[in-house]
Amino acid sequence: MNVLLVVGIVILLGAAGGRIFQKLRMPAIMGYIIIGILLGESLHGILSGPVLNSFVPIINLSLGIIGFMIGSELNFERFRRYSRSIYTILFCETVLTFLGVAAVVTFFTKELYMGLILGALASATAPAATYSVLGEYKARGPLTMTTLSIVALDDGLALIIYGLASAFARSFMAHENISLLSVLGAPLLGIGGAIVIGLTAAFVLHGMVIRATDAERFLPFTLGTILFVVGLSIFFKVDFIFASMVLGAMVSNLQSSDNREMFNVIKKFSPPIYILFFVLVGARLDARILLRGGVPFLALAYIASRSAGKMTGAYIGGRLSKAKETVTKYLGFCLFDQAGIAVGLAIAAYNTFSGMGYEKEGLLIINIITATTFLLQFLAPPMIKYGIKKADELNRNVTEEDIIGTYRVRDVMDEDVILIKANNNLRQILNIMKGSAGYTFPIVGMDGKFAGVTSLGEIRDTFYEEQMDQLILAGDILRETTAVAYADQKLQTAIEIFKSRKVDYLPVLDSEGSQRVVGQVEYRKLMDRMDKEVLLRQQELEA
Repeated sequence: MNVLLVVGIVILLGAAGGRIFQKLRMPAIMGYIIIGILLGESLHGILSGPVLNSFVPIINLSLGIIGFMIGSELNFERFRRYSRSIYTILFCETVLTFLGVAAVVTFFTKELYMGLILGALASATAPAATYSVLGEYKARGPLTMTTLSIVALDDGLALIIYGLASAFARSFMAHENISLLSVLGAPLLGIGGAIVIGLTAAFVLHGMVIRATDAERFLPFTLGTILFVVGLSIFFKVDFIFASMVLGAMVSNLQSSDNREMFNVIKKFSPPIYILFFVLVGARLDARILLRGGVPFLALAYIASRSAGKMTGAYIGGRLSKAKETVTKYLGFCLFDQAGIAVGLAIAAYNTFSGMGYEKEGLLIINIITATTFLLQFLAPPMIKYGIKKADELNRNVTEEDIIGTYRVRDVMDEDVILIKANNNLRQILNIMKGSAGYTFPIVGMDGKFAGVTSLGEIRDTFYEEQMDQLILAGDILRETTAVAYADQKLQTAIEIFKSRKVDYLPVLDSEGSQRVVGQVEYRKLMDRMDKEVLLRQQELEA
């Protein structure tokens, strides 16, 4: 079966699975993952075996886009407002998770080095499912902001903890001395490299975008830059997700707050990529691993201690930093997801253990991380939804499209419309126009029915002589048009007319079939109003 056919099947089935779960009031991501399991390793489906390896570039691209979009939400002004609570919570939830899992695993395995490694792996929170669920439910507010900041930063802290834990674990196994510089050098170098790549690419992308005169170029510029950052990060062996987050954060803050076109085009482009990504995540999960000896019990102990560490750490960090009550109480529910860096570090731990003659222990680590990742992929989405629902941040990320969808033309039209009658002569028309700041005016017949429009520009083009100002009538210069709106029409439909007909003005008629003018709508004024309303609602939420 060729790759394009597989991609088509995966996206169609994934979209159907996601829709079914949405109908069941559950996150769509769970539907994507279940489709992946049915098509993947667990049941030897079309996504099992070597076929999966051909999709690695798509997985990396998806993670790059997710990192970029998470970074775009990290507004520096808001970040500074919450910075104290973010750093305190980050430290508490990461360290307590590490200590809790390390203690539990050490107790059950009787090996401290196993506890250190699995504790370090447990400290990381995967951004993919977290961002997907927050986006699906249009979450916005202090809890959402803190969650996105935590998942953007804790991978870096997890890398440092893993570096320390791995060094101590090797020391216990081989009875060797450790050097703090050698332990911290690699993680810090990787983090620094990711920051340099992300920042450099951000300034280049910003320069290209501000010079672009055509918005259609935003997608190739932005997507190309994300691919470049991901590829360059992989080449230099640094965290490409973190580099993508740095790219998104920096570009977002370089752009003006009302210019989100770059991120909007990526958001519109990405849904099929996300579906494909999460189906592939499900395909990689092998449910049979849960049946292997010793794995189920240890996996449950790992999940329980990890969940307790995340929730307790987030609560304590929130209390210490005097974070908002909703953040303190519900942030822990948003930090359940595990994948990505945990799996990668588990493979690194396996290679280290194998090289020291501890291959059996290395395999156990991979099995535990794979099994817990499998279970957490199902546990995390509903937990995230529960957290943001309790914090009352569902459907709060109000966009222009959301507000437009709640209006009809009648709600936004200017009812104080100046009508020109078809029998008004040119002098009368000019006198009428002098009393208005408008540019385009509707013309009605003697019976009051809408006949067409005229504008100042069209009048300037009209041949005018002093002796003819009584002879030229409005009916002679009107322009017939079908570009009209109706009072009870959805506002979104009127905006589509503005864009498709490339007009700046629409006369508003009472209803379809009616020719009675009841108002007018100007595109510029309308969009200014929508922008102000979006900003006002967002400010009210963050106050």
